[in-house]
Amino acid sequence: MRTMCRVMIGALVLWLGAGCATQEDAPPEVVQEDMVDRDDTAVPVPRLAETGIASFRSAAGTRFRTETIVTLPTGGPPSGRLVPTSSRDDVTLYVTRDGSVPSAANNWDGPIDPREPRAISRPLEGVASYRIVAEHDGEYSVPFTLTVIWEHEEDPQVDGPVFSVNGREVSGSVSIPVSDGGNPAARLEIVCTYVSSMLYITRDGTDPSVDNYWRSQPCDGTYIWSPDPSAAEYRALAVWRGVTSPVASLDVEWTD
Repeated sequence: MRTMCRVMIGALVLWLGAGCATQEDAPPEVVQEDMVDRDDTAVPVPRLAETGIASFRSAAGTRFRTETIVTLPTGGPPSGRLVPTSSRDDVTLYVTRDGSVPSAANNWDGPIDPREPRAISRPLEGVASYRIVAEHDGEYSVPFTLTVIWEHEEDPQVDGPVFSVNGREVSGSVSIPVSDGGNPAARLEIVCTYVSSMLYITRDGTDPSVDNYWRSQPCDGTYIWSPDPSAAEYRALAVWRGVTSPVASLDVEWTD
């Protein structure tokens, strides 16, 4: 039975993986993942005594069991973000996405602090096998394995973008000091429900669209700042797979 399951999973991977384009970006909080570089090298490592130290959950709170197959939506909504987790704060997490055993020498996107994990999402359909381990003083936990089938939603519900400054949501009108962009407290951030969605922004108070915008860019870590005093009426629209969000608005005075 186990052999038959493996054959069926392999066929599913080949069927879903055909024709997938590849692109990769790693923003500070969410890692856009859509390309797998296969490495079948098994890495022998010593084991931590405890089990279940490293695992995955979704940003929506769903916890997954190891050695299972789950289907998640593309685009980066909370239900479609894999969050590395650990039952201990004093470990370092390592992740692979090609089925190989993670370690400090074999990992994807570097070490992960379980207190500030980076979520993983994917904009394109496909299948990937994620593995995660916890490391402490050179010893590793037993790998936790999760196979994800990434699929587009038939009817995505795209919420309006949200404006925030230094991690605090803002609305109406605000004053923000001018800067060169290096000061987080002097940057306007625009956050979307779907981190893979495209943002269309205006700054003159007009409603943005795919044909009318001041700036267009992906919504995976979008910041705006001003080096000079000025005023702007920002309007933002998110578009994911042809679905448009409501328009969000914020009036900003950039001050000395």
